Amino acid sequence: MAALSISDAAKAIGHSSRSQLYRLMKDGRLDDFVCWRGGKRLIEVNGLAAAVKEATQQRSNSATVVKADGAVDWDKIAETCNGWLAGDGWSNRPWTGTQWATLYWCLADAMSESEPDS
Repeated sequence: MAALSISDAAKAIGHSSRSQLYRLMKDGRLDDFVCWRGGKRLIEVNGLAAAVKEATQQRSNSATVVKADGAVDWDKIAETCNGWLAGDGWSNRPWTGTQWATLYWCLADAMSESEPDS
């Protein structure tokens, strides 16, 4: 497979966020996959999923938000996100664009924690 942007590479290996790839690149753990073309940093996706899996470990305390029947457990997601968002400013509505963006990323991260390792 070709070298892709970081965002596209994350999607190609089944991640909803590119943040984990950026962390691993910062730590030098994906140096073999990073290349530069036309002044753009790209990442080779051939073997990337296995390298990411090898470089990371599942958190033992992460909440599983997928039920046995495959349905999403929205109560678990709400619990996880509420823990992250505890504090001032979240009870007033309508929410600002920044608050909605924060909610989106919290949901995306909570969902990605529930994804089984592939």
